[in-house]
Amino acid sequence: MNVATFPLWLALFLQLGLGLAVFRANPRSYVNQSFLLVSVILSAWLVSLHLAFGATQGGPAAFWIRNASASGLLMATGFNVLRLAIVCREGGWRVIWRQSAVLALSSLVVGAICYIPLFLRYAEIRNGEIPRPVYGPLLPLYIGFCAIVGLAVMGLYVRDLRRTSGMQKVELQFVVAGCAILAGLLAFTPVFVNRDIAVQFAPFRVVIFSLVIAYGVSTRKIMEVGFFFRRITSYAVLTAYLLAIYTAVWWLVSTAFHSYFPHESRTIAHVAAALVLAFAMAPARGVSQSLANRLFVRTRGIDFQSTMREAAGILKSVTTLQDLLGRFATTIGEAVGTERVLVLLPERDAYVQHYPPPQPETGASELRLRREEPMISYLETHHEILVLDELYRVRATPEMDQAAEEMEKLKTAVAIGIFSRQHLAGVMLLGPRISGRIYGAVEQNALQVLCGQLAVAIDNAQLFTEVQNARIYNETLLENLTTGVIAAGADECVTVFNNEAGQITGLEPRDIIDGSIDRLPAGLRQILSDTLRTGDRQENGELVVPLDDHNAIVRASSSIFHGEHGEMLGALVVLTDITALKRLELQIRRSDRLASLGTLSAGMAHEIKNPLVSIKTFAQLLPERYQDSDFRDTFSNLIGHEIDRIDSLVNQLLRFARPAKPVLKPMHVHDVLEKSLQLVGHRLYQKEIKLTRSWRADVDTIRADADQLEQVFLNFFLNAMDAMNHGGELSVGTEIRAASEWVAAISGSNGESHEVLLVTIRDDGEGIRTEDIPHVFDPFFTTKDYGTGLGLSVVHGIIQEHGGQIEVESELSKGTSFHILLPLVRFAQEVVAA
Repeated sequence: MNVATFPLWLALFLQLGLGLAVFRANPRSYVNQSFLLVSVILSAWLVSLHLAFGATQGGPAAFWIRNASASGLLMATGFNVLRLAIVCREGGWRVIWRQSAVLALSSLVVGAICYIPLFLRYAEIRNGEIPRPVYGPLLPLYIGFCAIVGLAVMGLYVRDLRRTSGMQKVELQFVVAGCAILAGLLAFTPVFVNRDIAVQFAPFRVVIFSLVIAYGVSTRKIMEVGFFFRRITSYAVLTAYLLAIYTAVWWLVSTAFHSYFPHESRTIAHVAAALVLAFAMAPARGVSQSLANRLFVRTRGIDFQSTMREAAGILKSVTTLQDLLGRFATTIGEAVGTERVLVLLPERDAYVQHYPPPQPETGASELRLRREEPMISYLETHHEILVLDELYRVRATPEMDQAAEEMEKLKTAVAIGIFSRQHLAGVMLLGPRISGRIYGAVEQNALQVLCGQLAVAIDNAQLFTEVQNARIYNETLLENLTTGVIAAGADECVTVFNNEAGQITGLEPRDIIDGSIDRLPAGLRQILSDTLRTGDRQENGELVVPLDDHNAIVRASSSIFHGEHGEMLGALVVLTDITALKRLELQIRRSDRLASLGTLSAGMAHEIKNPLVSIKTFAQLLPERYQDSDFRDTFSNLIGHEIDRIDSLVNQLLRFARPAKPVLKPMHVHDVLEKSLQLVGHRLYQKEIKLTRSWRADVDTIRADADQLEQVFLNFFLNAMDAMNHGGELSVGTEIRAASEWVAAISGSNGESHEVLLVTIRDDGEGIRTEDIPHVFDPFFTTKDYGTGLGLSVVHGIIQEHGGQIEVESELSKGTSFHILLPLVRFAQEVVAA
């Protein structure tokens, strides 16, 4: 192989490599197999030409000329087979050979004629020139047959171009385009290029021709012929334009500087031309594209810029998800020219049709595709657009075959994934184009960009819908709450004032919202102002709101709410009208006191009976010992003492039964505990319950209502005795603790306190279940088979009114401890218990 033959061998290897590459791309495709056959025929023709022109003797030259003539004749048969493989894609080789048999057999017969002397007599070689063939009388027959076959094959291609559509039509167009390019190269290359150069590089024209056809029959992402030629024309115009500029600048600069710098003028000219070329590149590209667009007006597909503008307009104006899908689908349908656009969005384990909305009345059911369906699985895995026509052009896999079968079943030409943050947020299905054209690479790229915009729009629409739903939900919730809600911004303007707040305060919400908090009642205004100023929460504060005909007692809790970055946005107050609850508490306390009287009656009867027995005994002995002055003095003193004792017991009973508001006075807790234990002493004795006292507190002074505390302690003692049934131990103790040790600060009407008097009442009874402990102070909650469940609720209210709190510890089968915490007050003078 010498330098002169190198281009031919290179073209030969390129041709064979191209055929094998197309074949390996999809060995099962009849089109790819047919292209390999054409490549082999073209390669045989190139080899024959090379060996014929390179022969140095007449005999070998004649032989290879005959082979070249026969190979050239078989080209028409090869292209006819390629046409049939495109048109009869599903028919198989049997159908292809049957329809091409006549042409193939006649070509073989005429090809055989090429090997007899009547076709070619000999080849002569003169003075080292290329061989000169001397033909016989059958040459006109050969030429006529070639012309007829060529025209016939061309006619069949033209006919099929009119009959077919979609990918078949595009593939046929690329074969015809390749032939047109080859004809143009054969016709115009000798005109513009030196004859020797044209002959030397002639084989590459066949390679260019094959490249065009290979692109049309094997490339997965294919452009339509019009776009293909428009792009080639654009690059050709761009190249010619830049070469012209470079040449002109180089000539001008070289001429101008030649007289000054004769040796450096060309270098300077090249540098200047390169600089001008760099600045001219961008406008030149625009000019070339504009010119190509004008030359191929009818090849324009989707108008990407106008479609994007329309899509951007939709993004700006869209309100709901359904409106978005409808307008976007209409835009895309009009842009690509299809009547069928479906949009599926994820719901649980499937993608469900959201556009067009299902209409059961017309018999059109909604489309549901599970995530494991082949088409959905492919889109999620590969993040690629699925085009049905392209699935037949690549090496088949089970996954692609299943996806193609599903797309055929759904009458879908294109399936596009709508991806949001690398997650498949939806699927768009497009039907075939009305014009019969394919979804080429240009359309596919545009659709992917549009679906990217759609993904963002869907997120925005869903977010907008969620915000709207949340707003409606929150407004409905606020307006139907049984508690009042008032919110104010950092500028102390009211932003929320629901209906319940209006009913509680007697104000109209429309008069308060967007106004200053100064319009609120004094107590509420103070709570909001303090919370906004300090940022501290206020919980379960009680205040009185004056109304026209009465005062409302309100429990209010406030808190601060912050923004995303921690800045304070405003304050919120939640109001609960507890006026009726306060009345009910008074009634419950009265009822609880009366109910407790029945339990205490036995102990009271025992306590009253003892002094009565003493009085009765002395009264019976009085007639007999009346003269005994010592007896009379003793009897007289005893009667007074016992009557005082009975009076004290009756007064205690009356104070316990009589409902009254708490009157806080200085008192000793130990004294109240002893009195309460005295009242239940008889029952403790009856149930054989051991009583243990532990007064560890060296100071037991507090401000409290003795009667109400007595009710509290009696309630705990009675509950403890009920829990222990018969036997057991009741422990009552006191000690002083620091207020900071407890969960909530001990405060109230007694003011702030730094010390706490802790009263612990412990039993070793049945205990309380863990899940019941949070509810022991709830009204009407009880674990007994009897009782109302109001006792501990009343007790809890009394302790709260005294500024204290109650803690509970309990374990099943081991007992229960109630810790009563009251603010300790150290008085400078002696305190007398009530």
